[in-house]
Amino acid sequence: MENNFKFTKTKWTLILIFVLIGIGLCVELSLIFYKTNFLDVYTPSFCSVSNLIDCDGVSKTTYSLSMGVPNSLWGLILYFVMLMLLFVDRIQAKFKNTIFDVFENPSSYIATLGLLSFAISMVLAFISIFKINKICVLCFCTYFVDLFIALIAKQKGFFIEDIKITIKDFIKGAKKHFVLFLIVLISFVSALVYLNNSLILSPKLKKERLMKEFFEAKTNKYAIKGNVLGNEKADVVVEVYSDYNCPFCRVLNIMLHKIAKDDKILVKDVNFPLDTSCNSQIYSTLGGHENSCLYAKYALAAKKQGKLWGVANVLFDYHPRNPEEINEQIKKARLGIDMDQLVSDVNSPEIAKQLADDIEKAAKLNLNGTPALVINGVFYMGGMPYEDLLDKIELAQKRAEN
Repeated sequence: MENNFKFTKTKWTLILIFVLIGIGLCVELSLIFYKTNFLDVYTPSFCSVSNLIDCDGVSKTTYSLSMGVPNSLWGLILYFVMLMLLFVDRIQAKFKNTIFDVFENPSSYIATLGLLSFAISMVLAFISIFKINKICVLCFCTYFVDLFIALIAKQKGFFIEDIKITIKDFIKGAKKHFVLFLIVLISFVSALVYLNNSLILSPKLKKERLMKEFFEAKTNKYAIKGNVLGNEKADVVVEVYSDYNCPFCRVLNIMLHKIAKDDKILVKDVNFPLDTSCNSQIYSTLGGHENSCLYAKYALAAKKQGKLWGVANVLFDYHPRNPEEINEQIKKARLGIDMDQLVSDVNSPEIAKQLADDIEKAAKLNLNGTPALVINGVFYMGGMPYEDLLDKIELAQKRAEN
């Protein structure tokens, strides 16, 4: 088959050189992506020299992937397709009357692919400069490689003819091999959906995506109203030491509610308000925690009416500023609480004693902050990613079974 638009030897050679440069850049970018997303400890890349010029920093963001696939791998796919198009004449000569016969104008295809990838690159460059506030030098090098390839491969004019030819040949090839085209398209889309949802190619970003559910939640969609969170007969008991004004405690609270839905754990709440009005174990009240002792008393008082977690979630979600606002928010939640009894219990010596007992229990763990967890007797300080929490619960489950 004779192509309508053959490469000159000079064009062919120049495009080959730039394609090989692009492959080299994308291989290095893929290695950077791997170490920053799969390794906990790694040596910074040579192109990470400042807060602005930071290839490693860019590769850690969600913008380093498109549809679940690292942009560096998309680049490799692009350059290998271009490489195939450069040698398509030889492939057609060797494999006659095959799918390769549809590639009639490889020069136009390369020009179109180069232009398209450069246009996408400009979007990525904008995101890098104005949203991430970091620049990946190697990424920018690939952007110019794409532009040079497009300019070398194009016909006369501004790519219009090349784009028309590419679209026309694509439609013609899809019609000629419709069944194969449909199979490839369905397989490709299915693979992208899986990769985008699973983020299997970026475990760190997967953790970040999972955590967004909890950090960005306006309310706890897994919230329960009663005193029992989880399964009272569960092999794994999780004691959570928290302060209702602690943002990380709120995140952990939603995570535990989600896990408890499967009845694999029993969650027990232990109050450790970072407020010196009731907690003598800390030196000073942290800013924003001035109502923490009052919140804890409300939660303990609600427990007497079987509504511990109902009130706890109201306190975590809305942070009312005074007793009047607390009462109003609890009423709005429609938990079925006797408000007169609740207010009476909040101010009772019994609740004060229960709170003091919680604080003393926490003090034995040498707590100086929240949140903290004790999972079947094993102590963990601070918040953690959702998957890490699941792993620790699973480990406790295995130990309990053995």
